[in-house]
Amino acid sequence: MTEPAPDLRTFLELVKTKRKADYVDVTREVSPRYETAAILTKLEAKRRSPLLVFRNVAGAQLPVVTNLGGSMGRLALALGCPLSAVGQRFEQAAAERVAPVEVEDAPVHQVVRRGDEVDLSWLPPMVYHADDSDRPYLTAAMVVARDPDSGVQNLSYHRMMILDQRRTGIYMERGRHLHGIYEKYRARGEAMPIAVVNGLHPAVTLGALYAGPADVDEYEIIGGLMGRPLPVVTTVTGTGLTVPAAAEIVLEGRVSVTEDAAEGPFGEFTGYGTGATRTPVFEVEAITHRTDPYFQDIISGGMEHLLLSMPALEHRTLRDARATCPGVRKIAQPAPLTSVISMRKQSDDEPRRLIEALLDDIYAKHVIVVDEDVDPGNLQEVIAAMALQTQADTKVFVFEGRQGTPLDPSCPSEQGITAKMGIDATRPLVSARPVTRNRIPPEVLDAVDLAEILGRK
Repeated sequence: MTEPAPDLRTFLELVKTKRKADYVDVTREVSPRYETAAILTKLEAKRRSPLLVFRNVAGAQLPVVTNLGGSMGRLALALGCPLSAVGQRFEQAAAERVAPVEVEDAPVHQVVRRGDEVDLSWLPPMVYHADDSDRPYLTAAMVVARDPDSGVQNLSYHRMMILDQRRTGIYMERGRHLHGIYEKYRARGEAMPIAVVNGLHPAVTLGALYAGPADVDEYEIIGGLMGRPLPVVTTVTGTGLTVPAAAEIVLEGRVSVTEDAAEGPFGEFTGYGTGATRTPVFEVEAITHRTDPYFQDIISGGMEHLLLSMPALEHRTLRDARATCPGVRKIAQPAPLTSVISMRKQSDDEPRRLIEALLDDIYAKHVIVVDEDVDPGNLQEVIAAMALQTQADTKVFVFEGRQGTPLDPSCPSEQGITAKMGIDATRPLVSARPVTRNRIPPEVLDAVDLAEILGRK
């Protein structure tokens, strides 16, 4: 018998045991409209970002778990590694992938609802921001789809607005794998089968957010992150898709290639709302779930919304950067759509080549390249390098008409076509005029005893 893999419930227990201050049980009644988001917002304003379990959500039958990945410390706990090694775990998982194992007996199939039993109003009706649509959303929605050409399954996260008892809208960005799969089904005139999974261990979420080639099955990345095969089970509607066996809730159905619906506005991870748009319609044919399931929520725009995608995005950017320039050393992403790369360059045109390569990514809008002795995570050092090493007429590059994301509030195009910018803040290999950095003789620096100077001996 396959040993149970870590799931949402084991992670809740792990946090309660290992990081007690990170676990908050909220037993008083809270509203799913704005109040859960307000509670987390006030906590984050005080530099706290705990995992929250709302036991009594007004008008809802299920407890709501949110902010599982709201701190890098908890993500490291989920991966079983030190905080400093989270990025390395992604590199290791990509190099040492572990295929999932299919099982027949799965907790997520303890209850199966079909026909008239399919009712999305059973889910807690979560609304986050004053300017959002009044309709509730699913945010912790891992979508499983299969490429009809290659047969490879794809995992990804997408917001879903609940339209009625059986239907949602599904937002898919151009340039992402799921949108490409959807376009293949649309060309065939066939609805796209999907499974929407809710209630997962953070390692599963992190693996699903892995950004690699389209022929990579993210279940294998999840196995690599966990160091063991992920148990999966086949969906009950005959689509042939597989879902994590220990998930809390799964919605099964098809995305129409002929029907769309009004969707949004919705406040996104950037901290800004996207306007109303139209999205394809997902029709739910079955709901399967564990007995007494938890409902997992990601509060849009909260710390978790940003942090969950950060390890995968940093790994992808570093991987692509090193493929272009072997002298790349480190990466930091201090803001949405912004990367800072440190490197030891071999030629003065190398930073521009690196910038152009990285800006091909839809989530890359600004790329700054600094020398290897500049810490890309230290904004004071980065801004100093920009100020002292950059001439705007020769080392600032603007690229128009590039594919970005419409989630960027400044993007003028609903298709995400935008302008992008790169800044070369590296020193020239040969200075145009003599330049030396301020330097204290090392023997003098080493001889200074601060404890003695400050009278602490």
